[in-house]
Amino acid sequence: MEYFDLSSWHEVLQYALENQVSDIHISAEQPVFLRQYGKLKKVMEEKMLTDADLEEILSRMLSVNRIKDFEMRRGIDFSWEYKQRRFRVNAYYQRNHIALALRLMPKDIPDLIQLGCPQRLKAIAGSEHGLLLVTGKTGSGKTTTLASLLNYMNQTRVAHIITLEDPIEYIHSSQNCLIDQREFGSDFLSFSKALRSSLREDPDVLLIGEIRDQETMLTALHAAETGHFVLGSLHTQSADEAAMRIESMFPAEQQAQIRAQLAVVLTGVFSQRLLLGTSGKPVCAAEFLLTTPAIRNIIRTGKYHQLKSHILSGTSLGMQTLEMCLEELCCKNAITRDTVNACLALF
Repeated sequence: MEYFDLSSWHEVLQYALENQVSDIHISAEQPVFLRQYGKLKKVMEEKMLTDADLEEILSRMLSVNRIKDFEMRRGIDFSWEYKQRRFRVNAYYQRNHIALALRLMPKDIPDLIQLGCPQRLKAIAGSEHGLLLVTGKTGSGKTTTLASLLNYMNQTRVAHIITLEDPIEYIHSSQNCLIDQREFGSDFLSFSKALRSSLREDPDVLLIGEIRDQETMLTALHAAETGHFVLGSLHTQSADEAAMRIESMFPAEQQAQIRAQLAVVLTGVFSQRLLLGTSGKPVCAAEFLLTTPAIRNIIRTGKYHQLKSHILSGTSLGMQTLEMCLEELCCKNAITRDTVNACLALF
């Protein structure tokens, strides 16, 4: 059995860059696994990584202080660049050995329409204030959708945009907009504190990579109320789940107030998931809710089970249910009927 070395590591990286690999998984005493076209496969089976290999690789990615932080917390997220391509990296421990999961980010920020997003989402990007939520499970493409929205704003409006990300995955150069990107762990240490601070930095648009806690959510609602356009992501899979998740962040005695605030500021909810398309590439399927007076009333009263029927009746405004999106994708032969059935079986 041969052992891994840095030349082997560079071979893996080069292969990933040249062959549509989305993820690289490396762990001590195990072969390297790659995810290519949605499927995992082993590479270099004859070579095994040691803990020393992983430590050496990690030392080339992180500063000494961040490695100490990783060792203390037993896990860390960060971004890393290799040959002008960016990776989102999660370092963690398994069986007391270091392991790395690397996600290769697209070379260019895709257009919203290329992603399969509805035209109406572009109109929302021009909003002066409010809260837009992009939701979905981990790996569903939320970060890419938010990056595409920011890229569209950068081309079509003049604004000061501040992002709070963990980690920074897409780099935005200021075009029509001034864009300040801040990364958790290096540029700030608390989402809620950084968000409060950003309100004193003259922003027009605020992007919160992930709304994780009550304090961040409360500050985001306040920012949207006071004339800022706030974009954020949540780990929920539908519009009604998103509303319920926000309400559940708060104690019972505060929930009526939160529903009232959310009803006023919510602009829309874009809930997405990635499916394997007939081309072998991922396809985005999504539910899209836009707020209307009727929907604001539903949110205010907490009758979230009624949202689906109002999305169905709002198709002329650009709304769509997941089922509608799946049927359209199937009719275009972008996905198979089996994929549609498998997706619907989960909800």
